[in-house]
Amino acid sequence: MPSLSKLFKAATTNVSSPSHHHDCHSNDLETTTAPETDTSVVRQQPEPFKLVRPPKQSNDLEITTAPETDTSVVRQQPEPFKLARPPKQSHINPIIGRPYIQYYGYAIPNDWLIRFAEKECPEMLPERDHKCYERDAMLRAREFISARSGVWSFDFKFCFNPKDGEVPLLWFEAFMAKYFKSGDDEIRAVQIDTVPVLAVCSEQDDSFKERPTQEQMDVLTQLIGYAPRWWVCCDYD
Repeated sequence: MPSLSKLFKAATTNVSSPSHHHDCHSNDLETTTAPETDTSVVRQQPEPFKLVRPPKQSNDLEITTAPETDTSVVRQQPEPFKLARPPKQSHINPIIGRPYIQYYGYAIPNDWLIRFAEKECPEMLPERDHKCYERDAMLRAREFISARSGVWSFDFKFCFNPKDGEVPLLWFEAFMAKYFKSGDDEIRAVQIDTVPVLAVCSEQDDSFKERPTQEQMDVLTQLIGYAPRWWVCCDYD
């Protein structure tokens, strides 16, 4: 039987032995510290699969900006027919207190307008016994001429109607005397021939610039049947 001293020694040896201590605590909970991570490292995202976008559909709403317009561009007006202005009149029209104004156009007496309407647009005229027949016929004739030619800005002016184209000096004197009721009876008795003129323009700047085109003048001449010319106006103008 072993002695008490040997048993004590053996027990002490087992407790203090390193190998025995490790075995006895192999199942003990061990506390560990997690390794430090490097926060400067960025994880790379997975690359997406390759895809081509389809073209835009026609019904997609697109916001566009209107192009700027050039406000300096002016539409070109049709070129008026070529016409030379006549020499200015030196005689004074007593009605307006300045030289007589000259107009370019066609001599059209009232009876000519009536016959023209009866020929070209009889369906637009009243009965012949109507009290306004002549007035309506002249009005319809003017409207017909404007509609066919496209010239709506013409005027009717009373002008001197000399046979040879040149207004006699005596007519200017007689016109002055008749207007002011001056001079002797002989000068006031001078016969002055006048005629209504369908005037497409005058010699004055504004009117001259607005004269019709050559095409419009061709239509007017064809409708009326004779060529236009310059006339000296003795009207209130």
